[in-house]
Amino acid sequence: MSKIALIIKREYVTRVRKKSFLVVSILGPILFAGLIFVPALLATTKNENQRVVMVDETKTLCGVLESNATVHYDYGYCNIDVASVKKIFADSSHVSVLYIPPSEQIIQVQLFSKDDPGDDVVSAIEYQLNNTMERAKMKENNLDQKTIDAVKSNIKVKDIVNNKVTNTDYNAALGYAASFLIYIFIFMYSVQVMRGVMEEKINRIVEVIISSVRPFQLMMGKVIGVGLVGFTQFLIWIILGYGSYTAGSSYFQGQEINPKNAQIEQTYKKGVSVQNDNMTAGAGNKIEKKDMSKAFDSVDNLLRSTDWILVIGGFLFYFLGGYVLYSALFAAVGSAVDQETETQQFMLPVTAPLIVSIVAMGSIITNPHSTIAVWLSIIPFTSPIAMMARIPFGIPVWQLGLSMVLLVASIFGTVWLAGRIYRVGLLMYGKKVTYKELGKWLFYK
Repeated sequence: MSKIALIIKREYVTRVRKKSFLVVSILGPILFAGLIFVPALLATTKNENQRVVMVDETKTLCGVLESNATVHYDYGYCNIDVASVKKIFADSSHVSVLYIPPSEQIIQVQLFSKDDPGDDVVSAIEYQLNNTMERAKMKENNLDQKTIDAVKSNIKVKDIVNNKVTNTDYNAALGYAASFLIYIFIFMYSVQVMRGVMEEKINRIVEVIISSVRPFQLMMGKVIGVGLVGFTQFLIWIILGYGSYTAGSSYFQGQEINPKNAQIEQTYKKGVSVQNDNMTAGAGNKIEKKDMSKAFDSVDNLLRSTDWILVIGGFLFYFLGGYVLYSALFAAVGSAVDQETETQQFMLPVTAPLIVSIVAMGSIITNPHSTIAVWLSIIPFTSPIAMMARIPFGIPVWQLGLSMVLLVASIFGTVWLAGRIYRVGLLMYGKKVTYKELGKWLFYK
């Protein structure tokens, strides 16, 4: 077995056998599954209804606004002055006083509460007030109820790209998840390479090792060995994540849920009038098994329509390419210092491209074909994250090819430069290294 293979085996086995590896491998997909299913689970729980006591000085809205799953209107204090009503409920939780001032044109109302009622309550009140006032004005202009209902519309855009139905939100979520995983893996395992080099250097183990192998072989063995650990963990996450998703989808498809807040929010967006309590408590407020099945069917259709060969192939390429690129630099940093505190001066220039690409993620996903998105996906030090954010949206083949070629070329150049620093830094002790000193190491023979 070659010397590099022996180093790879040692780095791989020692890390895979650690308890921390098993813990992270198991908890990782559970946390990701939690991010998906916890919001849905919270939607199934019954929220406490906010009691809204109305004080209406216009004498026109008392008894008009209809209670729903979010707000329960109390009209028993409509004709009492607002100061007295505020005193009555000053210490009451989950109770708000809605004050409508005397005005022919209601522009603003006031909501008094002991605790913040939340955006859902405020949005519910605003929607109903606006909807009620709009209908009143329409009736004043001799528009009957049928005409008012007829002008309502609910137009949806079906996004078709290259003759394939797609979903922008889904593409954004997929691109962000893939890019963020690459960022985490690159950063986490590159730091492991750096710390491994530092530990061997500080403990003087490296002096024994390089008597048998060349420094470059040692560096590449560490980089590849730790990279295989990350690759193994990624495969475990995929298997457990898929299992978690399957189990979660089966659970939700078999349950009758009552996502009141989600339904009301959709009602606001569609502009449909909110029903009364009896209607809300009935069929209009429950989503049966078949409705959840439709929701998961739509997700499954999106998953099936995804070009997984391109997505997974691109992920593996940019994960491995980005990892090798950065881990070589991190290994060079680890060989150049004697203490972890000394790494800070070299870490910022190395990690800056990663930080820039993750900060620009929002802009890339919002407009994946913009100039900044294209350039960040081509520049080798930012392409592993930026390109993965763009791939789900569909990109020109020449951009993907150019990005890959430049990344591979940069890997060879970066590994060569890092190797030059690594071979000198391993045996350099007791000297504070500067950038000028690193420049000299590059030309040592």
